[in-house]
Amino acid sequence: MIRTELMILIIVLTTFCLFCQASAGPTVTIYELQYTTDPNGDSPYEDNEVDCYGGIVVHKYPGWNKKITLYDPNQPDGWGGIAVKDFDNGNLFDNVNVGDWVCLTNTMVEEFRGNTQLIFESQSAFTIESSGNALPEPIPISPNDIASPVYQAEPEGWFVADHAAEKYEGMWVRVENIKVTEWDLGKAYDNYVLQDYDDDDPNQSCWSSDYMNESEVDDYHPFVELGRRFCSVSGIVEQYTGYKNEYDWDYYQLLTTSTGDLKRYTPADINGDCMVDSTDLALFCQDWLWGTE
Repeated sequence: MIRTELMILIIVLTTFCLFCQASAGPTVTIYELQYTTDPNGDSPYEDNEVDCYGGIVVHKYPGWNKKITLYDPNQPDGWGGIAVKDFDNGNLFDNVNVGDWVCLTNTMVEEFRGNTQLIFESQSAFTIESSGNALPEPIPISPNDIASPVYQAEPEGWFVADHAAEKYEGMWVRVENIKVTEWDLGKAYDNYVLQDYDDDDPNQSCWSSDYMNESEVDDYHPFVELGRRFCSVSGIVEQYTGYKNEYDWDYYQLLTTSTGDLKRYTPADINGDCMVDSTDLALFCQDWLWGTE
């Protein structure tokens, strides 16, 4: 038994050493990269080169800067997601798939427009530890957990009251029973407001955007209309800060990634529970086919 346990320990240590060889910095988890008490949300590892135990690839964004989003299932309630930008001619992006657990070496920690992210460059390397991992269910949150910013005139721009939403940066979340109340907001004018359907308090709202949605047409997904009710909208949370042409911004937005992230309410859902099932059929038969007394 002792010999077996010793062999297992040797294998684990050997794997760890191979992973860390030629490393220029510490080996850290996504949680250690993301968790911060800094009021601006900056990582304690900013501008340092690190190895990362990594996580499951939950999304690949083939935009002008190719990037993947990693999720650590050991941190389901926050501080468990991070974006990795591929500046190595697509070497990382083209060779990993959604569901792969990916570890990284020699990656730089960068704060870009408020987001903590890893930069994968020519000196970086990756290892696919496993494939076909189950993807996480979106974390159900209140819109106010990633609250909408407020416009101010001096300096001009949109600003959040605080950075309480920082724990959800890079995480997959879901807001439920909401409606679209405004759009054409923010620095890029592609945001829209999702507000609690049963609450007219504008403070119970968050911003969403569709620029990472592969099904997107123009600035907004075709499903997005003013007044539209959704059973839920899911996506990855991104912070957006910056300064441009005397205009400032600092806000969080929920980025949809596919049409499947937008769950529309349908009139067939008679009892309004966002499911079309036998209960709705029974109500239909009672109220429409047979009538009520």
